[in-house]
Amino acid sequence: MKTHFRFRAAHLGLLLTACTLLSLSFITRSDVGKGKLVYKSGSKSFDMNIKSAYFITGPDGFDSGKKIRRLIFNTSVLDDKIKSCSVMNCVDQYIEGLQVDLDAAPRLLYWISLNNQLVQYSGTAQNEFLTLTADTADHLAGTLKFDQSASGGPVVDVTFDAKLVKTFAKAR
Repeated sequence: MKTHFRFRAAHLGLLLTACTLLSLSFITRSDVGKGKLVYKSGSKSFDMNIKSAYFITGPDGFDSGKKIRRLIFNTSVLDDKIKSCSVMNCVDQYIEGLQVDLDAAPRLLYWISLNNQLVQYSGTAQNEFLTLTADTADHLAGTLKFDQSASGGPVVDVTFDAKLVKTFAKAR
């Protein structure tokens, strides 16, 4: 006895959708970032969920002969926006979260931009707050954790695994 399966067009569409979703679940992203950014500005508090992390490189904004590595922790996906920028500071306008420069100074330099850049804060943090489990020219992974709320700064606790998205030739 033979069994014949006849799929209606609707069933075939459902099967194709399920297969597509299953295959997409196996694709690994290179911009994995998760964690929290908490900042209090006056009477307003921000408790942000970090959903992505990006790694870019380029010249320092103050010393164009110096190359820096920058980590960006954001609440949304920025791949296409970063790739469309021709200069490094172009990325700043899209950040809703935190950016950290690793090689610009003896300490970590960071900036937070929240509420469509209406709220901004910059500071420095000890290098020991960043623990890297991968540190190559095209890949950074690890954790960044610090609490500067006592001095008016943010509380940051993120885990990340970021491949190099773009190397910029110009800072501005």
